[in-house]
Amino acid sequence: MSYYEALLKERKERFERVLRGLKPDRVPFFPSFHYFPARYAGLSYAEYSSNYQRFSDAVLKVFQDFNFDVLGLAIPGAGMTLPLNFIFTKSHPDLALSIFAIGRTFHEVLKDRYTRWPGVELSHNSPAQFVGGRFMDAEEYDELARDPVAFIAKKIIPRVYEALKDPASPEAYGALIKFGIEVQRFSQIFVSLILRLRGLGYPTYPSGFGYAPLDFIADNLRHVTQMLADLYRHPDRVRRALDALTPLVVEWSRATVTLPPEVLASFDIRTPIAFIPLHLNEMIPPKLFREFYWEPLKKVVVELINAGAVPWIFFEGNYELFLETILELPKGRIIAFFERTDLRKARKILEDHAIIMGGVSPALYILGSPEKVFDEVCRLLHSVKEPGGYIFSGSGVGGIPDETKPENLKAAIEAVKKCGSY
Repeated sequence: MSYYEALLKERKERFERVLRGLKPDRVPFFPSFHYFPARYAGLSYAEYSSNYQRFSDAVLKVFQDFNFDVLGLAIPGAGMTLPLNFIFTKSHPDLALSIFAIGRTFHEVLKDRYTRWPGVELSHNSPAQFVGGRFMDAEEYDELARDPVAFIAKKIIPRVYEALKDPASPEAYGALIKFGIEVQRFSQIFVSLILRLRGLGYPTYPSGFGYAPLDFIADNLRHVTQMLADLYRHPDRVRRALDALTPLVVEWSRATVTLPPEVLASFDIRTPIAFIPLHLNEMIPPKLFREFYWEPLKKVVVELINAGAVPWIFFEGNYELFLETILELPKGRIIAFFERTDLRKARKILEDHAIIMGGVSPALYILGSPEKVFDEVCRLLHSVKEPGGYIFSGSGVGGIPDETKPENLKAAIEAVKKCGSY
């Protein structure tokens, strides 16, 4: 057995034991990135988000130079295609996974109004932004509730994507063809990247997605401020829309993790990991949280679990007010990735009910010293790694901050090796 084959076996067993609720030899380091690979490789943000091959090479360089345990997300931009994903779920399932379309080229082809990109609307080294917008009037909730697919296809897509404003036009057909070509181009390079990383001893696993139904309304249809007002002004309309929309979100989510047996068999780890980013959980009034946010989301999460996936839920902001809701989910079946929630409080309340994921303050990686990073990571691990079921992410904000000093990241890796052992 070669060095990298042995490393792959070791990393695979470490992560699989965590997913199965068993103690591994030590805590795994599961990173995620936005623009750290670009900075580390000396690329502009614009180049990183528009040149697929250079994006791939930059990510490869990071995983070559830093000894992580799991392949994490490397997203240099904001998602822009969710309305299209919902429509494609039945007719073009190969496109259903393009939710976080990471290339600036997707934006240039579709001309979406959701996002702003470096080198287009922004400076070359500004992170891509999801700005959303108001693309539905309050009076249209009823139409959304009657037929979500038809409403999204006929009303939302033409309003959001300038290239698709006239769906029957040659311009729209051409844009969809170009979009499909870009998805294929990126997919080929991304698959090649995964295989190169596997050659470095990183185990592969199938990945999928989920979404909170109320987040979809806020992010993609009404804008956050309008939707929050709707909860008071039009609660019945919002309820009916959520009742109709949630099955569509469930169907799409299940489609992203449902793979033919022969495809599933090609992965080292055969449990799909379904990423669900939460956006409104810190903004929605607590008295409205359960009915409008948590209950529809819980249906999505449970259906992903029933499909054999492990939902990897990013609890953005501070989730301390609602930690007890996680106890309603099947024990040991989700990864609870916390951004600003106190991990010690989360461990005290959740105990071993969920796999907890998080890290130390992002400021440490940017402004701290290697010694300080090492000490803080060890202190955290000693507090939360027991009784098992813990994954270290770097920090809670995006995993590895863009401005991270490489020496500080290496210090965090060494701390996990020394202080994360069981």
